[in-house]
Amino acid sequence: MASPKKSSLSGLWGKLGLDAPTLMLMGKGALPPAIFTAAYQATPVAKTYTTLGYLATIIAALSLCILPRAKLVQLTIQNSIAVALAAATSLLGVWTATRARAHYASPPGQIYSAPASAVSATWLFVNIWLANLLRAKIPSLAIPVIMYTIFVAIMYTYGGLYTMPRLIATAVLLLKCFYTGFGLAFAVGMVVFPMNCREIWWKIFTGYLLTSKKLLVEQKNFLRQHETMGTEEGEKSSIALAALEKAHADLFTKLSTELSMAKREIALGRYLTSDLQEAYHLIRATLRPLQGMTVILDIFDRAARAGLEQDEKCPVPREEQLSEVMKTLHEPYERIVGMCGEAIEHVLLTMKLKPSPKKPGGDEEAPSIEPGAQGFCQSLEEEVQEFYSTRAGDVRTYFSSSKTTKTSDSAGGISAEVYMDEKRRSELYLVLFMEYLLYNAAKSLLALARFAEEKKQQGVVDRTILVYPTSKRLKKWLYSMASSRNDDVVDVCDVGAVRVSGLDGIAPKKDPEHLPAGTFLQRLGELVAIFTEGISSSESGFGLRVACATLAVALPAYFESSYAFFIEKRLVWALIVIAIGMSPTSGASLIGFVGRIAGTAIATVLALINWYIVDGIAGGVIPFLWFFLAVQFYFVIKYPTLIQSTLTALVTHIIIICYELQIRKIGDEVSTRTGQTILSVNEIGPHRLVVTIGGLCVAMIFTILPYPTTTRSLIRSSVSSSLFLLARAYSVTFSLLHLRIHGAAGDESNKYSPGRRYEKVRVKLLTESFLANDFLRTQIDFTQYEPSLRGRFPKEQYDGIINGVRNITNYLSIISYASKTFPAGGEWAEDFSALLRNVDTQMHQITSLLCLLSASLASGNPLPPVLRLPEPFRLVRAMEERDGGLKLDHLVEPGFMAFAVVQVAIGVMRDDLVRIIGMVEELVGKVVFPDERSFSGDLKAKVP
Repeated sequence: MASPKKSSLSGLWGKLGLDAPTLMLMGKGALPPAIFTAAYQATPVAKTYTTLGYLATIIAALSLCILPRAKLVQLTIQNSIAVALAAATSLLGVWTATRARAHYASPPGQIYSAPASAVSATWLFVNIWLANLLRAKIPSLAIPVIMYTIFVAIMYTYGGLYTMPRLIATAVLLLKCFYTGFGLAFAVGMVVFPMNCREIWWKIFTGYLLTSKKLLVEQKNFLRQHETMGTEEGEKSSIALAALEKAHADLFTKLSTELSMAKREIALGRYLTSDLQEAYHLIRATLRPLQGMTVILDIFDRAARAGLEQDEKCPVPREEQLSEVMKTLHEPYERIVGMCGEAIEHVLLTMKLKPSPKKPGGDEEAPSIEPGAQGFCQSLEEEVQEFYSTRAGDVRTYFSSSKTTKTSDSAGGISAEVYMDEKRRSELYLVLFMEYLLYNAAKSLLALARFAEEKKQQGVVDRTILVYPTSKRLKKWLYSMASSRNDDVVDVCDVGAVRVSGLDGIAPKKDPEHLPAGTFLQRLGELVAIFTEGISSSESGFGLRVACATLAVALPAYFESSYAFFIEKRLVWALIVIAIGMSPTSGASLIGFVGRIAGTAIATVLALINWYIVDGIAGGVIPFLWFFLAVQFYFVIKYPTLIQSTLTALVTHIIIICYELQIRKIGDEVSTRTGQTILSVNEIGPHRLVVTIGGLCVAMIFTILPYPTTTRSLIRSSVSSSLFLLARAYSVTFSLLHLRIHGAAGDESNKYSPGRRYEKVRVKLLTESFLANDFLRTQIDFTQYEPSLRGRFPKEQYDGIINGVRNITNYLSIISYASKTFPAGGEWAEDFSALLRNVDTQMHQITSLLCLLSASLASGNPLPPVLRLPEPFRLVRAMEERDGGLKLDHLVEPGFMAFAVVQVAIGVMRDDLVRIIGMVEELVGKVVFPDERSFSGDLKAKVP
């Protein structure tokens, strides 16, 4: 009976993800606060930090020592600068408060001064407003803003009470607490289980390759299950494939966002920064064909929907035809998946990203080239080329049998022409679509395998060197620390200007690495510009809400009759909770408030257990403090979306435990010097909870008043912006398609060529579109938590638009990827390019239509009475006019398969555009004018 229990426990352990690295990070995160708490038990330390010892413990926990080294260095620098600015600003503010006290002297013996309190309140309001404006504008500065807010909140609530010498002493003590916490967290991060960003990047790289292998296998299983439609196994396979597709895309996103910090890391490793960059470009080349093949899920959905709706213009084969397509693709998938799997295995083994398997004894002389062996790439390339050449013949044979012959009379007599019917043609295009992506997946993975083999031959894989960033990269790092952009994304997608009207306005952007050192001052100017431009922005409105809520709670500190109550009841806690806990929208704020209250309540219970499990003995309380904080760091590591609630719980736990230990150490007399009453361990937890709830209630009031900024209103404006962004991406993609068809793109490896410059703009716009879509998918879930004051929220329509935009963005990426093959040369490609020179792509009509939909959704104005989507440009008709029917003689031409890919993608995009128009019309309606028929109908109705 013991065996099942062990299996159940191990299964739970696995579901929680409590592997060795996670456990080490949990323990590491809890070390700095535990170390300082233990150090505080020494009398010299206690005398140094006096009544603010627990604050140093809080700062040590909030400094996130679990970050990799480069990120920890960056965060520590940002935090240090934020606190230095906070100290300077606070001292300036409280100095003006003491000047006000001097001009309007208080009665002898009275510490309260009304003018000084008014000045302090004004400084607090302005500081909280600007700090939260910056937090809303640059979310990556959230933790430095928290540090800044805590410092100024403490200083300005005492600014109207103390003299300048005492205020300076308080500021110095605060600086000691903050920088001690920063230094302790930094030291632990660098010494205890140190991690570097390069190591993390290569782990993500390995995970991406392994997930790619699983994705290919699951795609193969999906095709096998759907050879017979409607099976339960097929539905399970669809769910599994969708989950793997998301995991695969998420890993690539992490790979992209971690690249910039990996290039800035100082570490012992094998690969130079240039090797990381090259490996990333090669891995990025695998993304589109691997992800593109998962559109088979979308195609199945469209085929099923077309069958239910009897849609005659469905751009994909019918549901009953798809089983034949699946059977056609079964054999090539089996072969390609095997080749791709071997290529991935070769990369992992050659680059030592996984241990080499043990070779069985007795087979050492077997002449086989396996993954990881020298010469494997040559063998694999021969297999891929053989597959490509033989597969073209198989497809030609299969679809040639479905051709029909038509006879017609002409001036010269009777002629016979060979045609392929519409159904079989859609099947052919879908087969070519999938096989083009299959072939390119194999080619891209083969290129990655060649890279691994080349590094092996150069001895890179077997060496260990000290890798460090160059001075130019360090300048770029400093330049980006205060950036208003997400530098992780910009570092891989920074593509210069985004004008799409023509090439004349697209100038190559200067690389920040080549800017002079003096331009660091320009970054400070950019921060000033953020504030000046943001005064009338929505971010400024959010900052004003936070400032008003903060001042509402802080007001008792500025009145003679209530300042003692404010200090005694520790209302500064509520002030800090408000300043760092409010969100721009009511839906996100409500979820955050619930999470913080729950976190505070749970932390109170854990703190009481922490204290009483060892009967309050310091030697036992501190180790259990480390244990319970480590448990809470699990949620920081595994659920980063809950980080604010988790940090609130951490702070609550530290306050309860460390405050009690602090009182025991310094005594009651020293503890009450600030005017705070002593609370027992049983009182401080509930008191902290009540203060937190009160602060969050005030924050919720100012989230709603004077009017709520709802997630629903944000969704409407954001969806409108995403449609406009899609219009720009559509225009650039088809402009690039034109250039490639006409052979005017030039050498795209040259960064000044027209094709390369358009490609840069396209990547930027599509990246922005993907990020905006992900943001919308996250935000739309918050709408269910907001009260419905104006009726039911049309979530289905917005979901439909968001999904449509996402699909079109995906297919635009596929079109751009496939069109790279057009300039490849060959007689057919040249004739095809010449043929399409006069074909109207109707790009401007569709771009204008998307802009119209965006404007209508933003303003709420109805659509015009007649809104027709232009017919897709006739690639197929142009082909048939050239060849006298669709011939299969060009299957070996790379351009022909790319043409099929573009044709399928254009048809599917048009289908999505039709649905987006319908969804927008349901949201805003359309103008209806009475026509002649309606008037005549009314007249007939009135005639007796």
